[in-house]
Amino acid sequence: MTEDFDRLRDLVSPVAERFVQGEHTLFFVGGIVRDVLINKNVQSPDLDLTTNATPDQIRALVGPVADAIWLQGERFGTIGLRIGETRMEITTHRSESYISSSRKPSVAFSLNLEDDLSRRDFTVNSMAVEVDSGTFFDPFNGRSDLENKILRTPLTPSKSFNDDPLRMLRAARFSAGYDLQPVQEVIETAKDLAERILIVSAERIREEFLKLLSIENPTKGFEFLDEVDLLPKILSFESNFDHNNFDKIFSLLPSDDPVTRLSVFFKGLSKDEVKESLKRLKMSREEKRRIESAVDFLNLVSKGPKNEKWINEEIRRLLDLNQLSVETSINLIQASNTNVKEFLRSLETLRSTEDLISFEPLLTAKELMSLLNIEPGPLVGEILSWLKETRLRDGAISVDEERKMVLEQWKK
Repeated sequence: MTEDFDRLRDLVSPVAERFVQGEHTLFFVGGIVRDVLINKNVQSPDLDLTTNATPDQIRALVGPVADAIWLQGERFGTIGLRIGETRMEITTHRSESYISSSRKPSVAFSLNLEDDLSRRDFTVNSMAVEVDSGTFFDPFNGRSDLENKILRTPLTPSKSFNDDPLRMLRAARFSAGYDLQPVQEVIETAKDLAERILIVSAERIREEFLKLLSIENPTKGFEFLDEVDLLPKILSFESNFDHNNFDKIFSLLPSDDPVTRLSVFFKGLSKDEVKESLKRLKMSREEKRRIESAVDFLNLVSKGPKNEKWINEEIRRLLDLNQLSVETSINLIQASNTNVKEFLRSLETLRSTEDLISFEPLLTAKELMSLLNIEPGPLVGEILSWLKETRLRDGAISVDEERKMVLEQWKK
């Protein structure tokens, strides 16, 4: 551990020297301390530090040695900087809390390290190492909690979750990501204060929720959200999925695609319900499109074929709607516990006879214009759409067949 911290201290030494000269303290804090203690890879870290210097003083101290400075967080006491390849954020010792129904935290600065550590979310994040001396500070026994796999708050859970209700969602992420067991007081308080998550901005909730979904196996975190009744408040609805199905969802859908994982929870909802929930979560336009397409896919597959059996055109159109690989589409169906054995059998049969990777034309717009000697314009898009429709209806065709069809249909 000492060697890891010594290496980090060397990275920060140009800044640390300035703080010592200015008679200010500077500490590594939070996640970097926790991750070094559990030997997590910190080869190229973004460093969080805290100090008794004010934001103005921080800016003046780092200015002469930083290669770049960013001030977006200055009103919250944070100055960001880069020296070489090392990025760091230095924050004045602070406390922050929500007042009444405000969606924005009020920030107060402090000169005291322990006061700063007491205001952090969990004891495992309430440890610090002084950059100059290497002295380890752990006033709330975070190291012991980390070793014993316990998730506690430095202050009472009531104080902590009222100060920032997002910490209830963070409790889910830390319990899953670090295999920590929330103490009973954390669980009971989260149950009592679950409604308070609604005062947190949708942007912060969305970011934290996607981080949770990006953990390899976030099952433990979702079980916590389920137990304290936070999930319906985050999603804005009571999900229809099987609450005993978490492991299945996360084993079938990869952690590097949290959006597809999230789409499972919307299965069975109407288009309007999905749109409203995604709007409240402030999902991006592309995230909305992907989730809405996946939910439409699951709902249509669940509904069954238009007639007695699935035909190839229906299957192609559903896959095109979903815009995921065949494997991911199958996993999505299985993760959502959708009982559609006949669809899966028909899909496998179709896949054995043709390539289902893409339904887009093989001819490019440029090749099309050259083939027909036409200029860019609406006609190009119309022909490409016609080719795609042909592919969806009739199946795979070669690029030579596409050229022949275009010439026969559009040469005039």
